[in-house]
Amino acid sequence: MRISRRGLLAWSALAAMRGATAARAADWTRFRGPNGTGLASESIATPARFGPEENLEWKARLPGPGSSSPIVVGHRVYVTCWSGYAESREELGDIRKLQRHLVCLDRRSGEIVWDRTIDSDGQEEAYRGMFAENGYASHTPVSDGERIYVYFGKGGAAAFDLAGERLWLTNLGKESDRRGWGSASSPVLYEELLIVTASAESEALVALDKRTGREVWRKEAQGFAGTWGTPVLVKVADDRTDLVLAVPYEIWGFDPQTGKLRWFCEALNTDSFCSSLTVDGDVV
Repeated sequence: MRISRRGLLAWSALAAMRGATAARAADWTRFRGPNGTGLASESIATPARFGPEENLEWKARLPGPGSSSPIVVGHRVYVTCWSGYAESREELGDIRKLQRHLVCLDRRSGEIVWDRTIDSDGQEEAYRGMFAENGYASHTPVSDGERIYVYFGKGGAAAFDLAGERLWLTNLGKESDRRGWGSASSPVLYEELLIVTASAESEALVALDKRTGREVWRKEAQGFAGTWGTPVLVKVADDRTDLVLAVPYEIWGFDPQTGKLRWFCEALNTDSFCSSLTVDGDVV
């Protein structure tokens, strides 16, 4: 699966091969799948080769370009994109007309079931530098099977039900990182919390009540400013789970219920950490 700069979603035979769709394949509910491992539970192997004429189930044109990954919930595919501004590099248009989209497609046919938008207030970064590579829809949605949660940087975090009704919208900051790159970390869920890395917008890790959008806790630190990876959850013991995130120079482990820093260690000697961590048992 991939999103192209032209705003096309191509659905390969990854989990949608004709022989597998009759018996519903597993959901893929967040960035890089279950807890960010990138591992699918399907028993049918992914084709080693696919393209326009081979192992392609369908292709759908989206309302605009985007850099996020699709997620799968039941028989629906959800993905984000943007429109109204900078849809092409040759003619940018008016930034005040920028809209973010959450698009729902039928998993079997590629037909768009619904398309919901969030307007911009015009305080976005101009389309230049890394924004010309990254765009305005880089955060992959996450789902608990009942709702779809999105983060759009300065556009805020939002929740939609599976019918496309917006349930809440919460602003998490309007700041800009010093490079002007924007943010890209995808939100994750832990119990009743939606946890968002608002790196560029407020140099913060923020937990929201997933049902109301109310802020539950906020952890601010300068280290978040150079962070673009997505957190993972590590089960340390029966009564303890850590939220772990890579930041410039270090790895940080938090209590996901409170945002309290539990531990840290040295990591890569870089002032920008773009990679997401992965977990094997209790090892990150």
